[in-house]
Amino acid sequence: MATERDWEEYRTAVVDVAPPDRPAFRIVPDASGHAGTWPDDLASPVVVVTAWNPDSTHLEPDVNGARQRLLVLELRTRGLAWWPATGRDLGGGHHEEGAAVPGLAEDEGLALGRRHGQAAVYVWTPDAWEVVACDGSHRVTLGWRRTVAPYPPD
Repeated sequence: MATERDWEEYRTAVVDVAPPDRPAFRIVPDASGHAGTWPDDLASPVVVVTAWNPDSTHLEPDVNGARQRLLVLELRTRGLAWWPATGRDLGGGHHEEGAAVPGLAEDEGLALGRRHGQAAVYVWTPDAWEVVACDGSHRVTLGWRRTVAPYPPD
């Protein structure tokens, strides 16, 4: 179960996305109502999900890596297009690998998150960056801006 501190970290995390067919970029939360320029030809919404650290339990890197491979296997098995995505806490150095799934319906993204033990997923649309509880109990709606992702990642 996510704590209020977890929710604060979800609200302030940035997500680096690495599409294979366009430059990598970072999604940065912004004030509600502020939205950046939506990428050309990108299906909305984009759901960002991870399999790392289920139920906010910090696991060893090799265990998280195995969980991530299972998430990717599920996405591939379902024939879903996805891009590598890494959520980052810029203040504390914490990061979690995941996947950005363009065009995935929110309810499917929430079910995917639940199957992988997650408290929440991100739902990105042209108008908002939302943190949505996988059980539907909580939603935080923010604005967003898109910047160039640093390389190598910080």
